Amino acid sequence: MKTVTFRRLAALLGYVSWLAAWPAAAQVGPIQPVLITDGKLEAAHNRPDLGDDYTVPIDVFVDASGAVINAVITESTGNLTADSVAVALIREKKFLPGLNLKGQPEKSKVKVTVNMYKRGAKKVARITVKPPPVAGETQRVKKLMCADFLFEVARIEDQAGNDPSLEVMPYLSARMYMQQKDVPDEAEEKFWDMWPRVLQKAINRCEKEQTSFYFTEVLVPMLDDAMPNRATAVAAQ
Repeated sequence: MKTVTFRRLAALLGYVSWLAAWPAAAQVGPIQPVLITDGKLEAAHNRPDLGDDYTVPIDVFVDASGAVINAVITESTGNLTADSVAVALIREKKFLPGLNLKGQPEKSKVKVTVNMYKRGAKKVARITVKPPPVAGETQRVKKLMCADFLFEVARIEDQAGNDPSLEVMPYLSARMYMQQKDVPDEAEEKFWDMWPRVLQKAINRCEKEQTSFYFTEVLVPMLDDAMPNRATAVAAQ
């Protein structure tokens, strides 16, 4: 109990500092770069006709301003045109820079896949950002207090224009819950349908409880309440 009380006090003091020096103080890093999408998950792309769909894995090196300084294909598709188009596409993009433990922008690397396909007659491209190593990111999420969580959500929504329910950190926290609670496969569709609403409720609650732990004290109870039939579904297996 003393340890918990001490952590609460430390968190409260940290939050006061955060109010005075946002955004540098309120975060638990490191945080990988965030692709700026302005809400557009996919976009029409004026590229050559490749004759097939392609998924190109790329390591993207981002400087402290968020600019792409290098892009390296980690596995060629075998189609040099597709590879070069994917690299050209990612080099046009802008990221929010990665942050170190002190909340300072730094040069960093992020893994992405560039998906190129046709939707009807339209040529479309979509970039998917991969999470950092799951074990480390899982531990980081467990340490996030609501002030830290809100800091990241503000970057995602306000600075990148992205839907936070689809972004790496919130999405991983949802997957952590599903694994922890052993959510059955048949309940997954319902889970993902309600996920954006539950996440928004978690954001609203965190705004009132800045020193609560985002995952254990806010998100998990909310998801438990939103899935009252989960225990029954598991027992029936």
